Amino acid sequence: MMNSSNESDFLTLNPDTVWNKSYVESIQSMEKFYFSNQIKNILLLVNKNLSFDKKLKSDFNLLENIIKKDAQNNLIYTGCQIINKNLFSSHSVSDFSISEIWNQLVSKNKLYGYESLESFYHLTNLEIYKELLKNN
Repeated sequence: MMNSSNESDFLTLNPDTVWNKSYVESIQSMEKFYFSNQIKNILLLVNKNLSFDKKLKSDFNLLENIIKKDAQNNLIYTGCQIINKNLFSSHSVSDFSISEIWNQLVSKNKLYGYESLESFYHLTNLEIYKELLKNN
């Protein structure tokens, strides 16, 4: 799909996050940061304390919008990112994981993040799904 588009930047949303209107402001702020700083990637992150699933592992830390991976991490990737298609130029399509690109960018201090203060609902498994249904 990216090869057939004239757009160079893409917003992607993972389907295993429960998205709602409360994220609009965070995504718009993330988009503004992305374009005003002329960067090639940005991930929307939330603090693990805002996650409904308390067992969900945190992925990253953030220092001045630069994503870090430490022994102890406090932020979870929400499943929302803006990414420039040029970052895929050296990767083939088959059996591809975006974490390969992320790891390369982290090692160069070039993976960017934006922290949302919204509650995070990830459909980790059937048990979490059922708990979410009970609570809403």
